[in-house]
Amino acid sequence: MNPLTLLIKPAAGRCNMNCGYCFYRSLSAGRENRIMTRDTVDLLIRRIAAYRPSALAVMFQGGEPLLAGLDFYRYFIGAVRKNLRVPVSFAMQTNGLLIDDAYAGFFRANGFLLGVSLDGNRETNDRNRVDNSGSGTFDRVMKSVAVLRRHKVEFNILSVVDDGNVNEIEETYRFFKKNDFSYIQFIPCVGARGNAFLATENYGLFLRKTFDLWYEDYAGGDYVSVRHIDNYLGILLGSPPESCAMCGVCGSYFTVEANGDIYPCDFYCDDAHRVGSLHDETPFEINEKHRAFIEESKIIHERCQSCGYHFLCRGGCKKDRINDDSENRYCKAYKDFFAYAGARIFEIASSIKGE
Repeated sequence: MNPLTLLIKPAAGRCNMNCGYCFYRSLSAGRENRIMTRDTVDLLIRRIAAYRPSALAVMFQGGEPLLAGLDFYRYFIGAVRKNLRVPVSFAMQTNGLLIDDAYAGFFRANGFLLGVSLDGNRETNDRNRVDNSGSGTFDRVMKSVAVLRRHKVEFNILSVVDDGNVNEIEETYRFFKKNDFSYIQFIPCVGARGNAFLATENYGLFLRKTFDLWYEDYAGGDYVSVRHIDNYLGILLGSPPESCAMCGVCGSYFTVEANGDIYPCDFYCDDAHRVGSLHDETPFEINEKHRAFIEESKIIHERCQSCGYHFLCRGGCKKDRINDDSENRYCKAYKDFFAYAGARIFEIASSIKGE
């Protein structure tokens, strides 16, 4: 098996929003106005075909990927269908502002899974998620969600947690439930390599409170999919984490920028971490620079080596690590959480296995 996963940024850093916690705008400085050309799409498809993957997973992200335009996606999907004879899945992370009937119909017809960014109710969401004129985006996102539902497009919600909204997590969770958002991904807000927007003690509070809310529903027969909890249960059930941030090691995908440059991770799309280009003969083979990036993520801090929870947290995401990339800034939050909720997580996993 030789699957290939690509995170593609067809509009580079271009965005129609100006979120207060955005880290990518600074990383993409100088690349904001690029849209992936059809020549680059054709080159990308040729490189994929030459790699001969057993399966292909494509995730479109930004900036805001819908700024590339519907014609771009029609061309891209058409080129994939015409030139590749392997199973292909498509996904997209979007702020939702540009979704209309045409986009939604296209997503439905091509089996897209969408991640729609929404931090909570109007007050919580609009605190950070504003457009380039400074106006809140909540109403427009909810309108787009209604369009997706009308077209029966599969989607989940991505919600950023920071120091400003962590105390509203119960309200946010219940808001999502009230609106039948049953697939939720909470993201701790940490900027690119160093700019923390969520204190360790607040992340610990978030983990404990979210689990209590989730557990109450689970015990009552009302299952809500919360991604990080699903992954912990999956680990205990013997499955590898589907979230790369929870794998403990990098290297699960390639990030392809609009101009064809390739990076090992979308949190590391800067000149220092560029590992190649579509103009290389074999861009999807791990080269020496890319391998060094992966090896860095394997470094285990001395305290992790004796920690009984390491098999669950696995050191966390590389972007969250400090002290020469080996100690996670949220170590105490994870330890406190597993001490608090671990017995219940193990109990649920055992019941699923039928033990």
